[in-house]
Amino acid sequence: MSIGKSFPRQGLSRRDLLHAGGGLVLLTAATGCDLLSTDPDRPRRQQSARKGPESPQLRARVDSGELPPLEKRMPDNPLVVEPLERVGQYGGTLHSALLGPADSAYIWCIAEYENLLSWTPRYTGTAGTKELTPNVAESFEANPDGTEFTFQLRRGMRWSDGEPFTVDDVVFGVQDVLLNEELFPVTPRILTSEEGRASIAKIDDHAFRITFPSPAGLFLQYLATWDGHTIHYFPRHYLEQFHKKYNPDIQRLVAREKAADWVELFGQICGPGAHFGENPDLPSLGAWHLSKSFAGGQRVVLQRNPYYWKADPDGSQLPYIDEVIFDVVNTPEVMLLRSLNGDLNLEVGPDTRFTSPANKPVVAGNREKGNYRFVNAVETRMNVMIIYLNFTVKDQVKREIFRNRDFRIGLSHAINRRDIIDAVMQRQGEPYQVAPIPQSPFYNKEFATQFLDYDVDKADKHLDRAFPQKDGEGRRLGPDGKPITFTIEYVAEFRPEWSDMLGIIKGQWRTVGVTLELRNIERSLYYERTEANLHEATVWHGDGGLDVLLSTGNYFPSDAGANLGPLWGTWYETGGAQGEEPPPPVRRQMELYDQLKSSGDADEQTGLMTEIMDIGREEFYLIGVVRESDKYFIASNVIHNIPDTMIQGWYYPTPGPTRPEQYFVTG
Repeated sequence: MSIGKSFPRQGLSRRDLLHAGGGLVLLTAATGCDLLSTDPDRPRRQQSARKGPESPQLRARVDSGELPPLEKRMPDNPLVVEPLERVGQYGGTLHSALLGPADSAYIWCIAEYENLLSWTPRYTGTAGTKELTPNVAESFEANPDGTEFTFQLRRGMRWSDGEPFTVDDVVFGVQDVLLNEELFPVTPRILTSEEGRASIAKIDDHAFRITFPSPAGLFLQYLATWDGHTIHYFPRHYLEQFHKKYNPDIQRLVAREKAADWVELFGQICGPGAHFGENPDLPSLGAWHLSKSFAGGQRVVLQRNPYYWKADPDGSQLPYIDEVIFDVVNTPEVMLLRSLNGDLNLEVGPDTRFTSPANKPVVAGNREKGNYRFVNAVETRMNVMIIYLNFTVKDQVKREIFRNRDFRIGLSHAINRRDIIDAVMQRQGEPYQVAPIPQSPFYNKEFATQFLDYDVDKADKHLDRAFPQKDGEGRRLGPDGKPITFTIEYVAEFRPEWSDMLGIIKGQWRTVGVTLELRNIERSLYYERTEANLHEATVWHGDGGLDVLLSTGNYFPSDAGANLGPLWGTWYETGGAQGEEPPPPVRRQMELYDQLKSSGDADEQTGLMTEIMDIGREEFYLIGVVRESDKYFIASNVIHNIPDTMIQGWYYPTPGPTRPEQYFVTG
């Protein structure tokens, strides 16, 4: 698999986002915030304990000659992080858990959310925050029409192996990796505008400019998300040996590593898996650096980065915590038991596996014994479970069935959502379609509530318009004269409640003559099958409740990972070179989104997105079930500087924007 196909696409977990707000953010210095400051003279909070300028663990390595002194490891102008509660103390371990390599993005969320820009680490109400602040970039600015973006890096900043981090790394990552058509046959969207690909120019060792041929209205917002991680995270000094352009003996290396070609080798060395728990040799910029990978067995271990480039208000190098350990467990039930026993001192991330409404009573009842507390998770997803009928499924008969709007409306009316909420969701939640949540500026009550009422007569009315014929057993017949039957594929390990919800829906749809088969599969297989357009129907939870401008995959097929029509998404993503041309309403949405991405005007972006949503409401592509309610995370009482409230989102990679480097452990 090429690295170009291995980076996560929008819509695959498609975990969620914090709404970024419209328009360009024109900043040259840090915006106001609670946790982050570039001013070391700010009033500091209560101190926790006396400490030196660096961890005793690192001081010992300096004394032994293994490391250079602190002043040679830190940049000239370290980023100063204002602790949430108080200045911390060095030492301790952060314990968490993963369900295997499929959970590896959580490693990035906690240890390596170090983009050029970040979401401002502050919680400002139910809609969160839409501010951007410098991070790896010391400052940034955009020209008025949104085609040129200039960044200044921190002088003296280093990779985790001690090598300098400079503009040459960024130029290599953009020019030789992301814009290399062998590695990325499809240019990543973060580097494209309506009229073509971006280019990068080195100004000096610490300043560079990215230029687009036409306005890139979402570029700065993308920089704070998963997409932004790819811009600067390719250490040139390490990766040149695996790149055909720089290594004349690359074929020898390919043969030695038993890779198919240099593209596959490069992906193995620095693709997402390598970044997120598989390649300890890959230098990083994060607070902790991988020391023991998934290949090591039951634990993934990260040790503090001695060259980390952030400090607290005392001038002491961060992070406070020595190491991060992720236990690799088999099931959510094991993860729950480990948490109840107090073995995990933090369980918070892009996807919660055991902190469900059903488990909340037992988790709450065990707080004193387990010595942990709840952290409120403000949910940005709009739906617990979305039903995706694949409009580009290979079976032509099923295509005709799924693309019939009356068929989809009938199925929606045939779902008794109140029964599902009472039986599965501990009476928490409300019936909801695939639409923005009330906190979003794009909220539309009609969109959110259409076709929700459980009414078998209405269901039959719409289904009869679509496919009126039935056999002797009451099974509705499709256009080929055969009973309408299709399979929904789902991942029970990811959301255990899906099994029960789908079981209820299966019985309810049988009542209106539609036969549903259920297939529980492993998560990586799910991704493979949906991206390869092999599924008939799937379910996933609902990205895009608050993050509408960036997370569009549930409103139209905006990339190849769109479960409602991967071939349409591929057509859009490749500019028509691959995939299948969609029908006029979908093409119109794609045209409008192209205009949105080319606009730097917030009002114009809002108007265009509203028109996209209106088309989605009218077409009614997807069937929603229950609105997501706010979740909960758990944090040990011995770990501090963790906010009482976090945003749960895919494009807001929890807990990264809360600055885990300023967490600390006592006891």
